[in-house]
Amino acid sequence: MKRKIAAALAAVLCLSFCSCSGGGDQSSQSGGSSGTVDRVADARNLSAGEYTVLNTVGTDALGRYFGEAAGKKSGTRYVGIWYSLWLGQHTYMQSAIYDNTKLLSTEEGTAALNSTEDSDLSRMGEFHFCAEPLYGYYSMLDPWVVTRHVELLTMAGIDYLCFDTTNGAAYIDVAKLVIETLVRYQEQGFPVPKVMFYTNSLSGTTANTIYSTFYQTEKYDSVWFMPNGKPLIAGVTEDNNKASNMEIEVPGFSDYIDVEKLSPRMEIVESQWPQGWIEHDNAIPWMSWKYPQSIHPNYKAISVSVAQHGPTVNFSDCSPESNRGYNYITGEIEDYRAGRNFENEWKSVFDYEAQGKAVEQVMLTGWNEWMAVKSWNGTKGTFCDVYTEEYGRDIEMSAGETGDNFYLQMIRNVRNYKFTEGVHYRYQKMTIDSSSADTLFQWEGVQAHYIDFSGDAIVRDFTDAVGKGRYYDDSARNDITDVKVVHNDKTIWFYIRTAEDITPYDGTDRGWMNILIDVDGKQTGFEGYDFAVNRAPGQNGKTSVEKSLSGYAWQNAGEADYKVFGNVMVVGIPLSLLGLTGDSCNVRFKVCDNVQNPENIMSYYISGDSAPIGRLSYSYGY
Repeated sequence: MKRKIAAALAAVLCLSFCSCSGGGDQSSQSGGSSGTVDRVADARNLSAGEYTVLNTVGTDALGRYFGEAAGKKSGTRYVGIWYSLWLGQHTYMQSAIYDNTKLLSTEEGTAALNSTEDSDLSRMGEFHFCAEPLYGYYSMLDPWVVTRHVELLTMAGIDYLCFDTTNGAAYIDVAKLVIETLVRYQEQGFPVPKVMFYTNSLSGTTANTIYSTFYQTEKYDSVWFMPNGKPLIAGVTEDNNKASNMEIEVPGFSDYIDVEKLSPRMEIVESQWPQGWIEHDNAIPWMSWKYPQSIHPNYKAISVSVAQHGPTVNFSDCSPESNRGYNYITGEIEDYRAGRNFENEWKSVFDYEAQGKAVEQVMLTGWNEWMAVKSWNGTKGTFCDVYTEEYGRDIEMSAGETGDNFYLQMIRNVRNYKFTEGVHYRYQKMTIDSSSADTLFQWEGVQAHYIDFSGDAIVRDFTDAVGKGRYYDDSARNDITDVKVVHNDKTIWFYIRTAEDITPYDGTDRGWMNILIDVDGKQTGFEGYDFAVNRAPGQNGKTSVEKSLSGYAWQNAGEADYKVFGNVMVVGIPLSLLGLTGDSCNVRFKVCDNVQNPENIMSYYISGDSAPIGRLSYSYGY
């Protein structure tokens, strides 16, 4: 079982990777190489969980990196994310999987998408995906997907999920699955995101359903977002004053939240729509159409979105504001894969802070919407909230052009907002005896202790969003739970623990319990990793150390020692093989098992188990 994690996530934008071999093209940004920088004693008394997240780092496909952090910034700083529950819950409005990005890649698909005539390629009044998510066209009742969402958003430092129940549906079954998954990992000790609901259409009716289902007991109190002591819920009250579109667009609207009924148990915040007639003081906005976005004073809240609606409201009209690459400062559209609009929206937050204005709530829009209904605008099929991968607003990883760019871009900005810059702490040096299981007690004194989610390495077996296809993956094998690292003047040791006994090596498996290591902080080798360890274990307690020729192509560089004791593997690597010394030993690394397409970094989000997940790495010895 995993050890408990006592504090929230941390890392930071501003620091780069430093070279651990006495040089490197980024060393000036990080204070020089790790062998020459001034090091200070670490008096933080961190738990393993705190250490893990403060030393989780990453570089996206565009070379944008975020580095180590020392701790939290002072003051109140919450980051919420707009979280959709609806995928797979409207099969009566989804005859098949329609993917607009793929349809627009062919003349036949483009014609079908624009037509108001139904066909096998596209139908009016039905949901269409704007693009293919990395995890496929999934249902939100798929526990494999929800488990990964919780892991990804926890590692990103998200404080709360804002459940989108604005369309009059509460999605009770999905909400319960997500909440109970959060509770499970919270009980493991992880600082998982909390939860709030956001209502709008049929606000009072929806809020009553949510209240009666979840809030009349204290069963889930540990995961409610309660910034002021009560669970938060958003909706339309009689004091809304047309901040929501409901009072503007729905004649005779009267389905208000029952404040008298809910307020003894819940804290009620106003639903704020971007086209609202006022900007309500007591609102947490889910989106803004203004640049820079406004701060709503009661919660000091601001929205930060990937893209926005244009003048016609429809994303399918491809207005500049609806493009991920829109630069509101220049009015130009840049490469949408780099997310200029998202970056500029974050810039508003940092600009306000530079002006001395407090920003205490940042609402990100959004994580996993992915779909919109095809409607008729009088001449052709049209889509309101998302259209294609380029004209969409999902941060979750895509199977297409944007990949995981927006996920890592989010982490970089969240950590810049919430956490302080990294500090070079003094090395802990130890000599490890791995001769027998009786010597494993030595690891109890190791400070560099990283925690990975237990229970994320599970079989996937669930229907797709329309209930006609099925996703199956049984590549999960060894569930990595703990990693520890320490070194002396000659050797760096890795301690790897799994939930159950490590499966035996079969003599040929190149993907059995690998360690990928980056020693120079550059995007060389395979996605920055210069060495792969344990792709070819021997029978004599020795295993392979290979250096990347280029990409996922390796040549022998020497040998390391390894032992397996039940659910623990210990690997000792000569520093000289890695080009390191005892006083210059900064590495970034990943432990992974049974990744199905190891040459593709996106496969580390999907198959086998990776600690940490995806493109993220642990940093040791910064």
